[in-house]
Amino acid sequence: MRYLVISDIHGEIHKLEAVLDKAAYRPDEDQLILLGDYVDRGPQSREVVAKVKQLVEEDGAIAIKGNHDDLFIRSKYDEQAMELWEINGAASTLKSYEGNYEELKEHQEWLEHNLLLYYETDEYIFVHAGLLPNKPLAEQEEATMLWTRHSDKIGLGKTVIHGHTPVRDISYYEDQIDIDTGAVYGGKLTLLELPTHEVYTA
Repeated sequence: MRYLVISDIHGEIHKLEAVLDKAAYRPDEDQLILLGDYVDRGPQSREVVAKVKQLVEEDGAIAIKGNHDDLFIRSKYDEQAMELWEINGAASTLKSYEGNYEELKEHQEWLEHNLLLYYETDEYIFVHAGLLPNKPLAEQEEATMLWTRHSDKIGLGKTVIHGHTPVRDISYYEDQIDIDTGAVYGGKLTLLELPTHEVYTA
């Protein structure tokens, strides 16, 4: 079985579809893992959330929560989160819903109840932003998983796969791999295939 891992889609639906096509994604044979930040900054957050929902419900994809998704979810009841979301790309997400606030609320609800903070296998830990070094997974805080940035060795005996921090190309640091290659900043969306480490980009 292949693990196919993508992070930081940020409303770039066409890049998401293109990279899945390049990797010849087969839902019955592959485990797709999405590392969060589906919304904000890019033009089609609504379409990306709908696609993520479909991939989870129909294909059994694993969808992890990113910091932008968290702000999107919490903006409906947390004024501080709303303010932070507004300076982190809310306008593009709201525009993508074209005034369809019923669908927006449905998507917020779905994300709130279906996104994971992390996903662990025998060899890997998949998370949006990363983990603190030398701290057991069960003791890691949600804010760390959503917001941390560092390239130090994590030291949990597994390879940590994450996005969140934009890099030009997939970057290997000690026992962590950063796969956010800045799709929404004019860069490319990258899909990492494991365990082969084959890379597909759009």
